[in-house]
Amino acid sequence: MKQTRKIIFLVFLAIAILGMFLPVATFSDNSANSMAADIEKQQGKVDSAATQLQRWIDGGKKSEADIQKQRDKVQKEQDKLDALLAQQAEASGDDAGGLSYSLLPGKLPEELEIDMVMVNQSKGYTWNFDLYYTCIWAAFGCFIAAAVLVVLAGNRDVSKLYTFSAFLHLIGIFLAAYSILQLSAFPIKLPYGNASLHTLAVLLILGGAIVSFCVHVQGVHNSKRSMIYVFCTFLSALAIVPFWIMIVNATRSSSQIQNGVSLIPGSFLQNNWNVLATKGFDVSVGFKNSAIIAFGSTILSVYFSAMTAYGFKVYQFKGNKFLYAVVMAIIMIPGQVTGTGFFMFMYQLHMVNNRLALIIPSIAAASTVFFFRQYLEANLQLSLVEAARIDGCGEFRTFNRIVLPIMVPAMATMGIMAVIGSWNNYLTPLMLFTDPGLKTLPMMVQELRGDIYRTEYGSIYLGLTLTALPLIIVYFAFSKYIIAGVALGGVKE
Repeated sequence: MKQTRKIIFLVFLAIAILGMFLPVATFSDNSANSMAADIEKQQGKVDSAATQLQRWIDGGKKSEADIQKQRDKVQKEQDKLDALLAQQAEASGDDAGGLSYSLLPGKLPEELEIDMVMVNQSKGYTWNFDLYYTCIWAAFGCFIAAAVLVVLAGNRDVSKLYTFSAFLHLIGIFLAAYSILQLSAFPIKLPYGNASLHTLAVLLILGGAIVSFCVHVQGVHNSKRSMIYVFCTFLSALAIVPFWIMIVNATRSSSQIQNGVSLIPGSFLQNNWNVLATKGFDVSVGFKNSAIIAFGSTILSVYFSAMTAYGFKVYQFKGNKFLYAVVMAIIMIPGQVTGTGFFMFMYQLHMVNNRLALIIPSIAAASTVFFFRQYLEANLQLSLVEAARIDGCGEFRTFNRIVLPIMVPAMATMGIMAVIGSWNNYLTPLMLFTDPGLKTLPMMVQELRGDIYRTEYGSIYLGLTLTALPLIIVYFAFSKYIIAGVALGGVKE
């Protein structure tokens, strides 16, 4: 790291470290608000006593002594209310302000108490502060260690110390951000209110740490590469974790799922499977119908769309651009708009409760045609087609033997998209199918929520897992073609 960049890094990191010693939040003195509930309760007593007094006066059935006694009671309650209002006014005029708090070096003020009512209502609060204080000191230690490692690395362009410093720095940023966010989430019991964060202190801590981290990463090649790996790993985990949670929830009971998220599988898989069986969830029927529709429509869609794109690319005829513009216009029309017309058309053709109603129309896939044509523009050389024609190869044979192998990566990509779209399609089969023997897996999963007495979330997650499993298999089977398509191209002229 160059000397100038190192100085900038150390300056901004020092700002972040010093910011941890500045007041980062204030717990306001809400003594006046703490009496609001008592005042409201006392006001209710006054109103009740006054209403009773007026009722006795209007009825005329009570003696003067009873009425006078009730008047004394009303006055007594009113005096208590006036005393509470006076105390509230006095507390409002107090200039105590509240309690200031800095992340370092001390703990939260001893006057603060956690509102256990809020803790019991929501399990998300952390009222044991040992972990919280540990995170603060860990963040401070990571920042100090990051600065020390950069200084020890000297002016070398490449050093493992830079990489270790970047990792510690990143961990410190996350811990500092967690500490500040958690501070504002603590439910503080009256007379003090919840923490009000100071914008300047927060900017000094997080802003200084983030700016210095960016300066470090931009100035050191191996640190930058390591952070890219970290970022890619984080994105991968972000994509995988939802699927893993879905699979784990398929092995847990409904009560366990409602209690919170877990990454450890449970022991209720067999029970959830039995629930599916009792609710009429026939996995074999759902798999058969979904597979026939998804793979049948995908084969037709991919093949004929590739053929259409080939025609737009190779044959220059009148109306070529106009027809391609029509295809582009069709892409912009949402499928929901044409849903009613599509159903009426299928009804007139007597194709309701027929799988072909979802397979044959897939031949016309405008978005797939657009994708294939763009792919052919970049990868197909017309010299290949012309050479095949000179050798006496027919048009269909040229397309099937020469063009299709070039389009394999594009076909694999759109095949995956088509399978996913058709497999997860719920609305169109719901409109066309009334026969229970033709239900697809998404239709069956949706029916699991139909029980008005109790929802078995474990069985629903098991159904979702069974629905997603074939899609995962299809992706892993064809993903290598997508990767190979990055380097694949036609013959260069």
